[in-house]
Formats: sequence, structure tokens, C-alpha cells
Amino acid sequence: IAVTLSWGLLAGIKCLTAKYNWWGQTSTHHDARKITRLGGVAIWLTLLIVFLGFIDITPPLQGLLTGMILMFVMGLVDDIYNLPAVVKLGWQLAAAIIAVSFGLHIGQVTNPLGGVIILPLWWDYILSVLWLLVVVNAINMLDGLDGLSAGATSIFAIILFFLSLFVIVNQPATATMAVILLGTMLGYLYWNWHPAKIFMGDSGSNMVGFVIGALAIVSGAKIATTALVLGFPILDLVWAAYRRVRQGKSPFAADREHLHHRLLDAGVSHRNAV
Repeated sequence: IAVTLSWGLLAGIKCLTAKYNWWGQTSTHHDARKITRLGGVAIWLTLLIVFLGFIDITPPLQGLLTGMILMFVMGLVDDIYNLPAVVKLGWQLAAAIIAVSFGLHIGQVTNPLGGVIILPLWWDYILSVLWLLVVVNAINMLDGLDGLSAGATSIFAIILFFLSLFVIVNQPATATMAVILLGTMLGYLYWNWHPAKIFMGDSGSNMVGFVIGALAIVSGAKIATTALVLGFPILDLVWAAYRRVRQGKSPFAADREHLHHRLLDAGVSHRNAV
């Protein structure tokens, strides 16, 4: 259902874009194309409709859905009006805090030596908000090549699905949400595979990043697993912020020194880099 709905909504957006001239301009060293950045609208609608249709909405999932909506709205406004980085960060922070207030917080983490560590309340809330911000911005930063962010999200969804079915975890609801996320991404990847016909824009990348971070919490704080799956983009995000500050720039300043850009500049093909 998610694959079909995602694919169909994106096809509709593509037709409406051609009719009403909703094109955006994107360019790299290798190409320059007119392409719509409204793919996030279809991704958001698909996730929202299928989640509501198949998942029992508990308080933490209310936080997930609320944060998902807020991230989508912020990203859509940014796609249209190009918001300042500080405004975007403030909006992301507000969405994460609101989601955590619904009960979407880590609570405990696995102790490598055995058992679990119960986090003190304020540390729990602070770490939960920071975790959501990191994943949101990592996925947003990763959305620089055709198929890259959607491919990484699909890999995360597959791993979370199988992990949730293990007897020791046994979370069928989380497995269902992971499959819904995977189906949505597969429907989008049809249109986003290189050369892309549709981009998800900030409305999609911020919202999908939030869903990933939230699912990691909902699935019993599988923070370490998610951090391993998204290790490259998370490390690239941290390094990019450090690099820019060291160069006297804003940590939010855009550049072409991310790992995927470096691969392209080194002569690796677009698909091989992805």
C-alpha cells in the first residue's frame, strides 16, 4: 500500500509541477536540471495516511506524528522561502521538544557490560532532543545526490524491521512502521533514482530524518543500531560543523566538502558514489 500510494502521489505531483510550473533549479559540477522539490509532500501524505490506518496511536506515537507534521511544515516553508539556518534550527528544536513532551524519549540505554542504564529525567529529555536534531540534520545533509537519502533510509528501515522481529525484541508495531517507511521510500526512489525526476526537498528530508530518529526511540532506544547504520552521515555532519567553525564560517554554511561531493570530485560516478 505504501509503495503504491507513494508512487501514485509522486506521479501526480510531477504532473501538477509540469502544469503549474512548480520547478526548482538544481545543479552540480556535472549537470543542471529543472526539477521539482515537492516530493516531500507525497512522502509525508503517504506516511501519515498509512501510519494512521495501520498503527495504534499511543502517546509516544502521537509525539512522532506531531513532530513529523511540524518538520514537514517547516521544510515546506523553507523550500518556498529559503529560511535562515537559525530559524530552521529553532523550528527543529521546538518540534523535537514538543515530541519529547508527548513521551517520545529514550528513557534507558543498553549497558555494554550487561543490563540497562536508566537515564535521569532531565538527561533523558536533553539527550532525546539532541538525538532527534542530529538525525534530522544528518538526513537533510545526506540529501545531496539522487537516491542517497532515500537509499540510506531504506537500509535503516530494513534493518529495523528484522531487528524488531527478533524474539528478544518482539515489537511487531515497530516492524510494521519500518515496512511502511520502506515502502514509502521505494515508491519515491522510482522517481529519485539518478537521473532524478523529483527531489524530496527540505520538507521531505527533515521529516524523514525525524521519523528515523523517532523510530529508533520507539523501538526500545535502538540508538546504537541507528547510529551504526547512519554512521557515515552522522560523522560527516559533525565533521562538517567542526570544519566550518575552524575555517571561521558558520556551522550552517553550505559547502561541497561532504563525503558524497568529494567522491564525485574524485571522479566516482553518481550511482557508484550513492
